[in-house]
Amino acid sequence: MQSERVILVGTSEKGEAARIRGLQELDELALLVAQAGGDVTYKYLQSRDNPDDGLGPGALHEIAAKVEELESPVVVSNDDLAPSRLHQWARILGPDVRIIDRTQVILDIFAQRAQSREGRIQVELAQLKYLLPRLRQSGRTPSRAGAGIGTRGPGETHLEMDRRKIRTRIKNLEESIAILQRERTARRRRRQYHRVPLITMVGYTNVGKSTLFERMTRRAQLAQDALFVTLDPSVHRILIPGTGPALLTDTVGFVQRLPHTLVAAFRATLDEVVEADVLLEVLDASVPTLDQQQDAIEQVLEEIGAQHIKRIKVYNQWDKLPPDTIKPQDGVAISARYDTNFSDLYTAIGRALTDFYVERWIFVRWDDVLKWQRIYQDVQIVQRQDTEDGARLLVRAPSHLLPLLSGAMEESP
Repeated sequence: MQSERVILVGTSEKGEAARIRGLQELDELALLVAQAGGDVTYKYLQSRDNPDDGLGPGALHEIAAKVEELESPVVVSNDDLAPSRLHQWARILGPDVRIIDRTQVILDIFAQRAQSREGRIQVELAQLKYLLPRLRQSGRTPSRAGAGIGTRGPGETHLEMDRRKIRTRIKNLEESIAILQRERTARRRRRQYHRVPLITMVGYTNVGKSTLFERMTRRAQLAQDALFVTLDPSVHRILIPGTGPALLTDTVGFVQRLPHTLVAAFRATLDEVVEADVLLEVLDASVPTLDQQQDAIEQVLEEIGAQHIKRIKVYNQWDKLPPDTIKPQDGVAISARYDTNFSDLYTAIGRALTDFYVERWIFVRWDDVLKWQRIYQDVQIVQRQDTEDGARLLVRAPSHLLPLLSGAMEESP
């Protein structure tokens, strides 16, 4: 399928630093558009005293001329377009130009990536919540004939509904997500009895989280040079050397200005982040936009209430930097691609889980089959002294399991 020709537009505050950041955001938008199937032909950034005012009429007329010159019928705004602004742009750019914004591009990519039933439901909910306030005054949706960026996804069949039907559909989708969330909660409760620490990876999209997950779990994971590859969380049991077993979770990647509708729709999935004992904040150390990555991660973690959880910064792709680059003091520098410095990563995880595990001496009778089963499944044996009636064990166990072993506890010799 032939790529659509796209013009990117955006605004920034005045000043060199603000303009550089604005150009970086347009570069990222270009990557998003490419993932959605677009071919960027021109980028336009206007510096204004108040960027929230959007592009002025003069800039829009300039863009209209570029649309005709470059034969690019799609204009993508880096800023979200309110319905009133969208109407203003359409008057100047003309009826044959499709105008979409950054949020629509991200929704489009999510729609292409969604594979599971839960993922499709979450994406459709986000699409419809975004669409609802943008319906025309007549109560009908804008024309979405044909295919292209911003028109794909599981919500397509509902794009010609009226407001009442869309609200009904939104309610049904929210009820479906509530059911899925209860199922997730039930699964979490079932694993509480044999609970091991939960380590969750968060980070910017396309920084190597899937590759890191594959290396740490030794399981094949879909890892490719693409944005938002992982929408559904993957959970696998791993062994942290010198510490013990843990569950490792990979989650959806973040991006600057991740749409609120997506964060809300994926709340059930992002609960895996909120439940974590330790977060691995995976960053791409080789890019100049490292600060923006961290800002985007912080924004989402605050929105879902996970900013208080212990965090380990993992500076991935360190192999792309010069050999004499000074390693960061606030995290661990690794290369997931080449399995470099993983021992430092596991040491940092072990330190973060210091409060999770405790060591105690216990005595277990040989005939206490249930207790032996629990020990072999959930407890690490550090020392063992066999006796005629049973065994004295120095065990390393999650602190919450100590009450389950209370009948076997004894003082340290």
